[in-house]
Parts: sequence; C-alpha cells; structure tokens
Amino acid sequence: MSAPRPHSSQASLRARRRPGEAGLSLVEVLVTLSISAFAAVLIVATARPADPLRSDGEKLSRTLAQLEGRARISGKPTGLLLDEAGYTGMVWAGGDWSALPRSRHALSRGVEIQSPLSALERGESQTPQLVFDPLGHSAIDPVILRAQNREWPVTLPARTVAAP
Repeated sequence: MSAPRPHSSQASLRARRRPGEAGLSLVEVLVTLSISAFAAVLIVATARPADPLRSDGEKLSRTLAQLEGRARISGKPTGLLLDEAGYTGMVWAGGDWSALPRSRHALSRGVEIQSPLSALERGESQTPQLVFDPLGHSAIDPVILRAQNREWPVTLPARTVAAP
C-alpha cells in the first residue's frame, strides 16, 4: 500500500487541468485588450480640452520672461514682434533687429492680442513692439490676449518697469 500523498494546491491544480489548457487563450487576451481600449477611448473622449486662451497666455508669459533673461545675460536688447497670427522673439544685433531661431509662436484659433498694439501698428515693420533693455529699464505696456468675450492678462516678468 502506498503512502497517502499530501494535499497541496499545486497538486490539486495539476489534477484539474487537462493537457493543453495552460495559460490564457487568444480570445481571452483579445477581450481584455478590447475592454481596456474601450475604457481608454471613453476617458480621452470625456476629458475637457485645454483652454487655448490660457495656454497661449502662459506660453506668451514664459516667452517674455525668457526674452528679459536673455537681454540681461547677453547684454543685448531683445524684443517681441507681434502680428495678427502670433509673435516672434527678436534680438538687436549688428545695428538691426533679427528674429531669434525657433522663436515664432502662432496663436490658437480665435485668440488675438488685444494690446499694446492698435490695428495700424500690427505687422507694419520688423521692429518689435515690446523691447527688453539689458539694464532692466524696459518700457512694456500690458499685454492682453482675447478670445470671444474673455480676456487673459499676460503677466510680465517681475523686474520690468512700465513706461509712464
């Protein structure tokens, strides 16, 4: 007579499995992936889109801070050329204003720059409307972005001084 085998969970699992049934079937894996993909689509579809006015305002604020910092570090005036579609960072070099590489930013659809420009000043010349002096004596008018009936005041770098 043989000794009784100890009852273990592994022995019971082996006893219940039939040959060829190890792991998950392809159908089970595909159903699981389909449910996960459906849940991801629902999450993305119900997420609120980003506010273009706010994101453009924050991007413009960062650009102004970078231009001010660049003017102080390089010792050369920097500026921001504003037009109907967006803005471009500029630097004073060789007696003339030139665009900084990769500094062109387009505004989102429906967003426009309210100030400091009048309609006549926009896009008339290649001279920036906002200029940062390397010594910190910058004359910067407030910049307001507008979309539909809402406005977003752009915070300027803390060390700039507005002109009277």
